Formats: sequence, C-alpha cells, structure tokens
Amino acid sequence: MQIELQLSPVGDGLLARDCHHELASALYQALSRSQPKLAEELHDGNHRSRLKLFVFSLFNSDPKPVAAELPDGTRALKFGSRIWMRFASIWPELVYGMAEALQKQKELNVRGQRFRLEEIRMVPTPDFRPTMTYRPFGQADFIVCRYQKDGKNYFRMPDDSEPGIPSCADLISGNLRHKLLRLREIRPDIFENLMSIGGLDASAVAALPIQVEFLPLMEGRAYRTRLTRIKGINVRAFRAPLRITAPEAVHRMVWETGAGSMNSMGFGLVCGGR
Repeated sequence: MQIELQLSPVGDGLLARDCHHELASALYQALSRSQPKLAEELHDGNHRSRLKLFVFSLFNSDPKPVAAELPDGTRALKFGSRIWMRFASIWPELVYGMAEALQKQKELNVRGQRFRLEEIRMVPTPDFRPTMTYRPFGQADFIVCRYQKDGKNYFRMPDDSEPGIPSCADLISGNLRHKLLRLREIRPDIFENLMSIGGLDASAVAALPIQVEFLPLMEGRAYRTRLTRIKGINVRAFRAPLRITAPEAVHRMVWETGAGSMNSMGFGLVCGGR
C-alpha cells in the first residue's frame, strides 16, 4: 500500500539537493518515537544490510522547488508552500506504524528543517493487468539499477549494453524476484497470499516471467540522469517510464516496494502511466 503525506514548511523550506539519507533518517526517527521496536528491527536488527521492502519518494511542491543554497554553500532546493511525498510498503504494519508515528509527531524534521504534517491519505491501488506502465513518482524521483563486482558498486542506465554484465532490465527483474524471496522470509503469510492470487506455485519465484521495457521520457530523449552522493557513494540514477509484463504478485511488489534498488534510500517509488 502507498500513503501520501501532505506537508507545509514551518521555516524557509530549504533542503540540500542530495537529501536522500537525511529524509530516510527523518522517517526512521519518527518511527522510533512511536514504534521503537519496529524501527530498531528495520535499522539495526534482522533487516540491517538486507532488503527492507519499503520505499519513499522525495519532496514535491507547489510552487515547484527552485535552486538555492544552504548557509554553508551546499546546493539546495527551496520548496513551495504545499509539499507532498509518498511512503509505501508490502508490509502493512510498517505503513500503519509510519502513519501513526507521523500523526503523533505532527511534523517531519529533516536536518533541522521542520515540515508540518497537514494530512495523510491512502493512495488507491491500481487495477493490475498483466502489462502495466509505470513512471517515477512526482517531480524528482529516479530509479537506480545497481550491481556489485569485486566488492564495488556499479550503476547501469537503460541503454547500457556490455557482454557479461546484466542489463538494467535484467537487474530490475532480478531485484523483483529477490524482493519476493525476501518477503517469503519475513512475512510468509503475505507471500503465500500474493502467489495464490495468480495460482502460482510458491516455489517458482525464480521462474516467474518478468519482462521490463523502457519507454522514452519524451520525444527525442530516452531518459534523464542524476548523480547523487549518499554516504560517500556516487549514485547514478535515471528517470524514464517503464513497461512491465508479469504476474500480479510482481506488480504488487513494484507498487509497494519500488522499482530497482536503493528503495529505502528514496529511489524507485512509482505511479501509474507515462
């Protein structure tokens, strides 16, 4: 399920342009005050360094954010008076827990910048079909296709093609299978229900047919790129619509845990349509 937060800036509405880690920290801190055991389990328990099966978007605003600087000269964005973002997870207790935590806190504090919570609403779940088109949510969300080799992180773009290295489409489909296996570990009840929707064998995750295609962002431009620095790592991401053909269980994972990797750092939350 996805929830959408409606916010308003208490101060000047300034945030560093690369605020993925700070926004993730703000969400963890809010959760820890209301649901300390759940927050600790996510951050330091069995979920540490594992797929966490949640995703959130960056801030969007009206008027649109404009380039600015923090007092120390760091590149920043100044957000408008109406701000919104989304949070999603296949894990219902986590979504309800986050919503309850934010309602109790009544604001989100991101690196000392306060944003008042005006409203939380449930986002309607799409009517999933075998083939669905998704796009990164909002004004500034991107997708990451990451793989590791010799202990190092590498990132793929939709049109990258090198022998012996998985394509971006392969990385996304493999990541979705990995998420289903992770769900089987932590919530076997939800996993079995998802697989039963399409009459799928619970042992057949590796063989699930998942086809990923990238659509052009606009005429004459396949995709847009962004370089973000997170905890000392340069993360290459892209923004483009994608068309996925797969069983409903896979589409639910896309909707509720995101596309691509680094979802718990604010990459890959999607909505329907181009």
